[in-house]
Amino acid sequence: MHAMMLAAPPLLMPFGYWLALVAVLMWTTMTGWRRVPGVLTLTWQRNGWLLAVLLGFGVVELLMGVWHQELGRALPMAAAAWGAALLLLTLGRRPPVLAAWWAGLAVAGLGAGGWALYQRVFEAAARASGHAPLHAILFGNLSLLAGLLCLAGIGWAWGRPHRGTWVTLLVAGAVGGVLSSVLSGTRGGWLALPLALVLFYRGYLYRWQPIWRVGILAGVLAAMVAAYAVPQSGVQPRVDAAVSEGQDFLSGEVRGSVGLRLEMMRGAGLLILERPWLGHGHEGYRPGMQRLVEEGRLAAGVEHFWHAHNELLDAWVRRGLPGLAMVLALYLMPLWLFAGRLRASDPVHRSLAVAGMLLPVTFMDFGLSYPFFAYPVGMLVYGSWLTAIWLLIPVAQPHRIERKSNVNRSMGPAGRPDCLGC
Repeated sequence: MHAMMLAAPPLLMPFGYWLALVAVLMWTTMTGWRRVPGVLTLTWQRNGWLLAVLLGFGVVELLMGVWHQELGRALPMAAAAWGAALLLLTLGRRPPVLAAWWAGLAVAGLGAGGWALYQRVFEAAARASGHAPLHAILFGNLSLLAGLLCLAGIGWAWGRPHRGTWVTLLVAGAVGGVLSSVLSGTRGGWLALPLALVLFYRGYLYRWQPIWRVGILAGVLAAMVAAYAVPQSGVQPRVDAAVSEGQDFLSGEVRGSVGLRLEMMRGAGLLILERPWLGHGHEGYRPGMQRLVEEGRLAAGVEHFWHAHNELLDAWVRRGLPGLAMVLALYLMPLWLFAGRLRASDPVHRSLAVAGMLLPVTFMDFGLSYPFFAYPVGMLVYGSWLTAIWLLIPVAQPHRIERKSNVNRSMGPAGRPDCLGC
């Protein structure tokens, strides 16, 4: 149950990410903290590096807040990172349930798609957005991520009893998540699709017959073309506008959201050169941009935004090199944890590896045009979903992955390997 709480509320409820955190912590407390024998022992070797990154992000945020005398701005971000760390500690004693996790993601995708469709059809909204504090960009990209994670879960569902029901549910969740992204008009998120396709190929498609691989790739391409071609989706005008605004920026004219984003990134680079080590702080960013505009070094308009619209630049300009290092650690740690598991023999294990890799890959893409780690919701969703996926892996299959031979596998009854799917 607590796995479903982590997956669905952040997209479907106002401030659902905080509600999910509180609900899961209360659930684990009320149901007891007894360990599940043979499933997980919380050790430094197993969870320590992930715990260190989550705690470290909060510590850096807090220290930078003290240094720049803006502790009030730093506390929510630190609390989000430490909340994810607390989940790692508590759920480590009572791991999530696989079925509840995938069901929660399917509910998230379906709910987000339904809500986005309602806004566009019945409320005539130009862009679908989520409940507070999720605006169109946050809502659309997180919905897209939920949809992609549903696709990763099909590897788990394929070997389940009632396979047809589970596959249908996860496919519906994936369609809902993608639909929500399209209706929200989040152009930056669409760049994640080619990278996600590479992950799915590495995790699944390379094992399939060539005709199936070609068919899947052709279907994905057809869906992308259809999303662009159908006027009601709103994709075509936004893509065309992005291309036009980017070309104008290269010719020296700053206009539109793309032009302003690129100019903000350039301004962030100028501010970083002034204070590369400790940054300008949360409250120092806008005055710095205002000064650059007044000096004629930046185009007018960029001073109205409170962040740099790029994850790495925003972390560096406001929190200095320590902030940049922690964002890089949040990206690279999951890649290190999950990359070696993409070729696991167990499809259940492999589905979790694909999901674990999708998190940093999509967030890196989202961060090219928008800093998700500048918001508590981005930090907490990333940290809590990463924690859930990581803790689910020992439930799916023993932690050890045999790479060279199968001789050393622990043997169960009748001389068969004692693991799922072997």
